Amino acid sequence: MKRPNREVSIFTLSALDVLAMATGTFVLLVVIMMPYYRMTADANAAIDDIREATETETAEAEEIERVAAADAAAAEDVMAEAEAIRAAAAELRAAALALIQEADAVDGRAGDDNRRVAELESRIELRVIKEMDLVFVVDTTASMAGVLRELTDSMEGIVRILERLVPSLRVGVVAYRDRELGGWVTQALPLTATDSGFFRVQDFVARLQVSRVGGTSVHEDLDRGLAEALAMPFRTGAKQTIIVIGDAAAHRPQQAYALGLARRFSAASNRQSISTLFVPTQAWREFGEGDREFFEQLARAGGGQFNDLRGALIESVLLSVLEE
Repeated sequence: MKRPNREVSIFTLSALDVLAMATGTFVLLVVIMMPYYRMTADANAAIDDIREATETETAEAEEIERVAAADAAAAEDVMAEAEAIRAAAAELRAAALALIQEADAVDGRAGDDNRRVAELESRIELRVIKEMDLVFVVDTTASMAGVLRELTDSMEGIVRILERLVPSLRVGVVAYRDRELGGWVTQALPLTATDSGFFRVQDFVARLQVSRVGGTSVHEDLDRGLAEALAMPFRTGAKQTIIVIGDAAAHRPQQAYALGLARRFSAASNRQSISTLFVPTQAWREFGEGDREFFEQLARAGGGQFNDLRGALIESVLLSVLEE
């Protein structure tokens, strides 16, 4: 009897079967993974686009930051410059205020004088003066040294301003002092046309010398100086103005005579006047006797203006001339 075969065939594969199975598996994997492959490619493209956009925006942002930094620096420079300008303006205002305060301290009437000058300027257009004969009658005693120097320095400015207002200007000068000093009592420069002979006026004033010693009397020979000025050959149609500058009155016996001369001169024509400019010197403060009052009386008698010399001489002279 034949014994049965007890071997069991569990699995038998040929090489062809293996190849088929591998191919099927590969196809299956391809089918499964294909969507993911396409998505990955799309994602990479999107990432590249985002990267490019990011780089562009980053460059733009950096450019904006650079421009902003430059603008900020420029703004800081402008602010610093503006601050410097404000500081300079503050210093100028402070300096101007200090000068104004100093001027007011020296001359309490500075503000009033400025207003008066402004008023005079507004009235200049209303005045038509074709000819002017102007005579300065000046005290040249020792106490007047400072004023005489200022008159020398100011004469050109006075003349040039008046020449702009008056087509034809002549200027004369009479210097006087006190007979008790000995020597000359008066010296005079006749009326001289300034357009051709101003150098003569300037030279005459510059050569004037004050007396080196004072007299025993507090009064001067003002009346003789005034009389010599009145004797000058004034032009009939011209505005005739005399300005007496000093710090002392005429001697008492001659005061009435001097006032009479002034009254007759001003009464002869409304174009003739005598103004006075009183100088408050130290000598007057120590020894003065009614001198300022006499200068006020003389101006009233002469139909002119009385002024105290407290500021610049050129302003006081112009006020005396233009206010009449």
